[in-house]
Amino acid sequence: MEIYLYRHGQTLYNTQGIIQGRGVDSSLNETGAAQAQAFFEVYKDVAFDRLITSTLKRTQETARPFEALGIPTERRSDLDEIGWGEWEGKKADKAMHEAYLGLLQAWAEGDYQKSLVGGDSAADMGLRLTGFMNYLRTLNDQKVLVCTHGGCMAYLMAILQGQPLSYMPKYKHKNTGLCLFHYDGTNFHLKLQDDISHLNNK
Repeated sequence: MEIYLYRHGQTLYNTQGIIQGRGVDSSLNETGAAQAQAFFEVYKDVAFDRLITSTLKRTQETARPFEALGIPTERRSDLDEIGWGEWEGKKADKAMHEAYLGLLQAWAEGDYQKSLVGGDSAADMGLRLTGFMNYLRTLNDQKVLVCTHGGCMAYLMAILQGQPLSYMPKYKHKNTGLCLFHYDGTNFHLKLQDDISHLNNK
C-alpha cells in the first residue's frame, strides 16, 4: 500500500502567526485554495482507493477536489491537529515562543507527559496516532490519500517509522507538502518527504 500524506493549504491564521490547533476550525485563504488546487492537478490521476481527512475544515477544503471525484472519504478525529490549549486563537509572542521551545526540549528529553495548560502532551498524540497507524494496517487498499496538519504529521512521521516521539520536532511540513510511504505489510518506508514540487509554477 502507498500512503500519500499531505498537509492542508495555507489559512489566514498561518499568515498572521495565530496559533490554531485542534480547537480552531479555520478555513483556507486564497493562497491555500490555490495550493490545494495545484496539488490536485498533479495527483488527480492517481487511482486513490480512499481519502482520509481530519474533522477540521482546513483539511476537508484542501482535499475537496479529490472528494468531488467520488473517492470514498472518511473524517477521523485522530488526525486533528495538536491541541495547544489556552494558546489557541491567540497571536504568538516571544513568551509563547520560548515556552514552545521549552516544551519541545522536554519532549526531546523524553518527558512525553508535559503539555501546555489544556493542551495535548506528546503522549496524547502518540496514543491517538498509533491508533491511526494500526487502522492503516487493517486496510486492503493500494493507494490512500491522507490530509492532516503539520504538527500531527510530525508525530505520524516518527510513529510510522518506529521512531521515538522525541523525533517529532525534526519533521517540518510546508502547506500541502507531501510525504509518501510504502507499507509492505509489516513496516512503513518513507519514500518522499515534504515535497512541494506541485507549487513550482504557482
